[in-house]
Amino acid sequence: MSGDSATRDPNADEPIGLAEAYSVQSPDDNRALYAKWAETYESEFTVPRRYIVPRTAAEMLCEGFAGSGPVLDAGCGTGLVGEQLRQLGVAVVDGFDISTGMLAKARAKTAADGSPVYRVTVEVDLTGPIDVADDTYAAIISTGMFTHGHVGPDSIAELLRIARPGAFCVMGVNASIFESNGFRDRFELYEAEGLIAGLEVQHRQVYEGADGSDLNHMAQIAAFTVV
Repeated sequence: MSGDSATRDPNADEPIGLAEAYSVQSPDDNRALYAKWAETYESEFTVPRRYIVPRTAAEMLCEGFAGSGPVLDAGCGTGLVGEQLRQLGVAVVDGFDISTGMLAKARAKTAADGSPVYRVTVEVDLTGPIDVADDTYAAIISTGMFTHGHVGPDSIAELLRIARPGAFCVMGVNASIFESNGFRDRFELYEAEGLIAGLEVQHRQVYEGADGSDLNHMAQIAAFTVV
């Protein structure tokens, strides 16, 4: 911990909770962890650790999304990405997450105009079928969902199903498992099959000041258009 109690060296030992998040093996494990973590997730983790990937990903989405349709924040947690999207001018954001505790925090957030950050927040297990019609969303963003836990590349297919043709997507994956867990292969397969186009992957910091020597502090952020 630095002399400033509001900041934390991102290259220091992992905070309590993050190791558990990396080790969850099932949806029930995820629910149990975030039920405990939701209340202090921002004050004890994202703020002191200078967690910047929500802003990074939101900016990437807004660079490629010029439409006015609804945007899905998949694995929205406490609503950090939604806050950034609203600040950047996105009007309609929906949030899906498996944790009722995290969703409660997201639901309570308001934008600068006083309106809720999210149009709707829905409890969803993103490892299985999503009860949403095909071609619903004009854009999809996800950060923090694809890490060491139970959500693997198979879950991308459902997100593509509910995205409209032409939808712009930004999906961040923990850099340490991007290759080994098959995410790069899956994105490249979908591009080869013509399901997505314009795939670009950027290697970006998860925490401000991360030196990149620990891939857990970095993200591979895939941006592409749904065909």
